[in-house]
Amino acid sequence: MTDRIIKKIWVGVGLLFVAIGILGFFIPLMPSLVFFLIATYCFARGSWRFLRMLVGNKHVGQQIIDYHKGRGMTKSTKMKAILFMLTSMVISAFFLVDKDWVRIAICITAILVVFIILAQKTKKA
Repeated sequence: MTDRIIKKIWVGVGLLFVAIGILGFFIPLMPSLVFFLIATYCFARGSWRFLRMLVGNKHVGQQIIDYHKGRGMTKSTKMKAILFMLTSMVISAFFLVDKDWVRIAICITAILVVFIILAQKTKKA
């Protein structure tokens, strides 16, 4: 594939994750920041223009910058993120899924995400 096509694919995937992140603003138990972070990764490989627009966004830009600069998350943000994520994972694993291997995968993912969130530097509010 040519470099131009690969960049367009990165932009397309980035836009998909932005759309999912926007849904996270409206769906109560769905975190949005993680999808915007994935979108920044994609845009960094596909389009600096889209990256600048996302990082410059008044709703998520500062959170993205703080994450990339290692400034961390406030304790309140960490606790809310863990609470919402675990609630949605438990609902998914034990009420929406019938296959045991999927339940196990969801639980392992939940545990890993909790460790990732707790490993982030805690900044003062």
